[in-house]
Amino acid sequence: METEKGDKYKENEDLKLKFENVIAIGVWIKTIGQIIETIGVSNLFLINEDPSSGDEKVVSAVWIEMVGQFLQTIGVSQQVSAINEQVTFQAQELEIIGVSLQAFANALEAMGGIEILQEEKQTDIVDFIP
Repeated sequence: METEKGDKYKENEDLKLKFENVIAIGVWIKTIGQIIETIGVSNLFLINEDPSSGDEKVVSAVWIEMVGQFLQTIGVSQQVSAINEQVTFQAQELEIIGVSLQAFANALEAMGGIEILQEEKQTDIVDFIP
């Protein structure tokens, strides 16, 4: 009976590691997407002849979000490959900092989007809000 419990524990640890690797891959894919979005939003901002403060908020937010996404990705990747608890704790802190930056960036981007939308409603000029 004891060996069954030990086997089950080993099996769960193997599954846990597989799922952690899947999460790390997903986070890297999100990072690539975030980089692509940041390039697109930045280029759109650069060709905008009359950017508003809402536009500035959105482009700033996207850059902050990219930094946060990158930190989260590094933290998650380091957790998967951590060799001891100290490294794990540092990786978790990095991941949390990244997620926190993303949360701030999402709020800033929403505020910028609201400003842009309000401007569009007043001027009847409809534009793209990334």
